[in-house]
Amino acid sequence: MLMVSKMTDPAGGVARETAWAHSASNCVDQDQIQVSQDGATVWVHSTTDGSTVGRFSKCFGMDVHSTVTQQLAGVSQCLHCTHAPATEGDWQAFVELMLKHHGIAVPRGLVRFS
Repeated sequence: MLMVSKMTDPAGGVARETAWAHSASNCVDQDQIQVSQDGATVWVHSTTDGSTVGRFSKCFGMDVHSTVTQQLAGVSQCLHCTHAPATEGDWQAFVELMLKHHGIAVPRGLVRFS
């Protein structure tokens, strides 16, 4: 189940949807996933330290990063980054990489290409 709430930044007026993924066996409400209002950009935040560990953009590609805590311990920032317009295959890879590197299940249906 996916719970979504909309929020607006009063300073910039930027509307965002915040989604929390839940399953019957594992409630992961600390996995914060934000989606831009137009559905073209997704931000994923770590459950361990709250740092942004993923960004997917149809226009700018994807960034999959280690957590800030890991970076402070000497781990490289970029785990998988691209800098070109993203494809549907890139979105599927992003979803898989978030699960592989951070254990965060990003719902595949958040970004649509049709």
